[in-house]
Amino acid sequence: MRRSSLTLNAVCITLLSAGVGYTQSDPGRGAKSTQTVESGSSEPAEDCPPVSKQRFPATGQTTSYVMGDDGDIRAGGPLRYRDNGDGTISDLNTKLMWEKKDQASGLHNWDNTYPWQGTCLNRPTKFCGTNADCSNGGTCFVPGGKMTIFQWVAQLNAAPCFANHCDWRIPNVRELQSIVDYETYFPAVDTAFNNNCTSACTTCNLGCTVDGAHNTMECSCTQPAGPSKGYYWTGTTYAASPLVLPPGSMLAWGVLFGDGDALSAGKTDHDYVRAVRCGLVKKDVR
Repeated sequence: MRRSSLTLNAVCITLLSAGVGYTQSDPGRGAKSTQTVESGSSEPAEDCPPVSKQRFPATGQTTSYVMGDDGDIRAGGPLRYRDNGDGTISDLNTKLMWEKKDQASGLHNWDNTYPWQGTCLNRPTKFCGTNADCSNGGTCFVPGGKMTIFQWVAQLNAAPCFANHCDWRIPNVRELQSIVDYETYFPAVDTAFNNNCTSACTTCNLGCTVDGAHNTMECSCTQPAGPSKGYYWTGTTYAASPLVLPPGSMLAWGVLFGDGDALSAGKTDHDYVRAVRCGLVKKDVR
């Protein structure tokens, strides 16, 4: 399905902790950091850094073309990441934790692609992300033995859970844009998300892995091209709009990591995906 050429009007990434129901002051100015949560709104994810430590990330652009542009002002916190050594990367600005991708066979392989949704076998007109969307014990089905991105992330959360965390999820479009580095391209990410990806293990058949297990070379990979042209899914649905066909609910947002563009794709398209955890999330959602 042809992707919509409509891109996000606001490329700026909204600070993850600045949503409705949250207030924060700047501890650097001598004020106490405060946080209020409205009933029914999101809450800080468990076992994660305090949301009061979250900062708006810069775009990564440091080249200036005219005075006053992004490369001149460099607004936001400089992009900073930490490889945790367990197949994950922590963003030191947003405090989100990201899954690394590798060249080994398995759930983290950078070549793996998935559709956003499938259909219920017991009700073919019903779209689904997992079996939970299908009534009466129905199965969420994807042709060709594939699985949806939500079925994929459920496997990361199956015991013993990836990197010992069982709350992995699909990022929303603003979260995924937060790791784009607009100073570079092919792929448009910091080297923390793209290193050692042309090398493979010389003593085994596993290829480089997210954590260097079994004497493999450790790597962190981002697809800039490939069959999906570097397009990574988010969990954000394209709003119903008279400007696009099919209706917006049949599309979802994603980020093209070749150049950092944000655009929509049909939910039955097979594209890449990267999991995230932490941040502000709806209470009791894992």
